[in-house]
Amino acid sequence: MQYTSFLAAAAALAFGANAGVVPVARDGARLAQFRIFGADGCHDLNNGFFTVDESDKNTCHTFTSAALPVKSLNLESMNAPAANGCSFFIYTDTVCGGGRRALSTQVCNDVPEPYTTWGSWQIFCPTGAA
Repeated sequence: MQYTSFLAAAAALAFGANAGVVPVARDGARLAQFRIFGADGCHDLNNGFFTVDESDKNTCHTFTSAALPVKSLNLESMNAPAANGCSFFIYTDTVCGGGRRALSTQVCNDVPEPYTTWGSWQIFCPTGAA
């Protein structure tokens, strides 16, 4: 009896934990993909990749969901034709204003001194692009 109660409680906990997860609404074509790292050099402390969809364009995004401070970043791909005419930028602040750097694909981007972390990103697509 206790074993059955334990299984029921464990199952309720597992399903209850998943019930609280709300997926982020994504929309449109995949424009780009980039990978973030918690150390300089785009090798150590891989913190995973971000996908960039059409719904992300022309909006500032922060790295608040990253488990580690973002010390380096690699723009892995800009997907043609969806991203034709678009430019990808990273910033040293969280409001897409300071320390702006335009990115090219497959180039490691360490945080410039005196800054300690990348804070935000944006994909800019002029009207008519993407």
